[in-house]
Amino acid sequence: MNISSLIVDVRPEQLGVVRGTLNGWNGVEVPAASPLGKLVVTLVSPSDTETTETIARINALGGVLSVALVYHQIETNPDMEVRDDADAT
Repeated sequence: MNISSLIVDVRPEQLGVVRGTLNGWNGVEVPAASPLGKLVVTLVSPSDTETTETIARINALGGVLSVALVYHQIETNPDMEVRDDADAT
């Protein structure tokens, strides 16, 4: 599983359309947006290939100016993930 976070810079007048489009895609969520056109996007996908294809699809959307990958984690077996003290509850 690939877990990624992106910053997507969008023309402000296209913000609603792009946000709605992205929220409709499987594995994609837009948890935050700025009225100036910045979107925080989370992406969960089963493979590197699907991650890069989704980023390319986002970049090709009308109104998108740029896409920056700011976080990427590959989780080979999420059930076996070791939690550190900061994550412990």
